[in-house]
Amino acid sequence: MRTTAFGLGVALIVLISFSPAYGQAATNKVLPSGAKVFIAAMPDGFDEYLKAAIEKKQVPLQIVSDKDQADFQITGQSETQKASTAKKVIMWDWRSNEQATVQVSNLKTAEVVFAYSVNKVSSAHGKKSSAEACAKHLKEKIESKK
Repeated sequence: MRTTAFGLGVALIVLISFSPAYGQAATNKVLPSGAKVFIAAMPDGFDEYLKAAIEKKQVPLQIVSDKDQADFQITGQSETQKASTAKKVIMWDWRSNEQATVQVSNLKTAEVVFAYSVNKVSSAHGKKSSAEACAKHLKEKIESKK
């Protein structure tokens, strides 16, 4: 019984090690520093907040204005919930709730190499805060591969 389980384990390791898809998936998930990135238009102008946040956080990417020149594309969504009258009157809180989701895809393979979602409750700076959170985590993703 032990030899059968051991044999199956060895066979599984060999199959995974020599599978071309396994090695390829590990290399395609990389978002290299200095990569050319196109930021697609997003609802409510979130793409502009994201561009500013990427510059402010010094994310090591090169933003291009033409999708044909890019290696990767950033897409996403954002939503703002304004403070209700009850929240303003009872809690004295005028700040909005912000949600945003971004993903970075390789334009050649269509593979998603990075995705992040943020939910800011009572955000002091609105979309700016959620865009900066996305940029911060994108920078961490790039720097963790060095």
